[in-house]
Amino acid sequence: MGRKAKHHFIPKCYLKGFTDGGENSSPFWAIPINNETPFPTNPNDACAQRDYYTVDHENSLIVENFYAEQIEPKIIKAIDYIKINSSLPPPEEMRHLILLLATLYLRVPSHREALEMPMRRTKEIVESMSKDINVSNKDEYDYSKTDLIKTELELIDTVQECLSNKYYQLHVVEDDSLNVITSDKPFILSHPKGGKYFYFGLNTSNIEICVPITNNAILIARNEKMKEGTFRATKELVGLTNTKLALSARRFFYSKTEEIILVNDDISVYKHNICTNKSKHSDSVNAAGV
Repeated sequence: MGRKAKHHFIPKCYLKGFTDGGENSSPFWAIPINNETPFPTNPNDACAQRDYYTVDHENSLIVENFYAEQIEPKIIKAIDYIKINSSLPPPEEMRHLILLLATLYLRVPSHREALEMPMRRTKEIVESMSKDINVSNKDEYDYSKTDLIKTELELIDTVQECLSNKYYQLHVVEDDSLNVITSDKPFILSHPKGGKYFYFGLNTSNIEICVPITNNAILIARNEKMKEGTFRATKELVGLTNTKLALSARRFFYSKTEEIILVNDDISVYKHNICTNKSKHSDSVNAAGV
């Protein structure tokens, strides 16, 4: 058997909740954000990169195995609870859901790029300075992929602690004609007064966290107190969530159906076919009873 080289940055146990079948090999559609043609795939092949978690260690797969053996069995408990009970886990089980959120926040390529940015910039400055002066500790500013992964691991507890202090709502889709999508960057931070240069930090006032948990469950979290519990998802919330996911995706978003609902700027819902790239707007959607 060859070395395991394809590493998932979004767990397969999460992705399969958005498929038409609920298994790692079950199909769903991958929709590229660059307007290329959508194509069928499955969780085994989605949200994965070669050697994404390979590190400089005598066991180069130690981190990949850590996530597979220590983290994913716990987050499966949260996903399965929500699938079976259509409600938030009880307080004593919320830690598994918090771990799922931390995983979706920390492990994606965009977060690794954010970790690397200041390291890369510092290294560039030092290298530029060393052209004119002798920088004796220049090597101290070098870094590797292993350093980035180590930083990610060190942040897991910090992010979980931060997320444990928020207020949560679970919105469950009861209409079988509505479908929640996901993406390769499914942890969404938004802010009603955010602008181009607004910082969406986890502890920023009035931010909202929106994460699809399955294709019929959406999690909402806020720092400010709100009524917690389980609610019926409206078509506007499903459309808004799908729109946010499509706009914030790094490369792909995923749907078990060809037709999804999105929203316009005024939050009016419309249907969109990902394969034909055709939409049915407000009047058609309302007439159809969506």
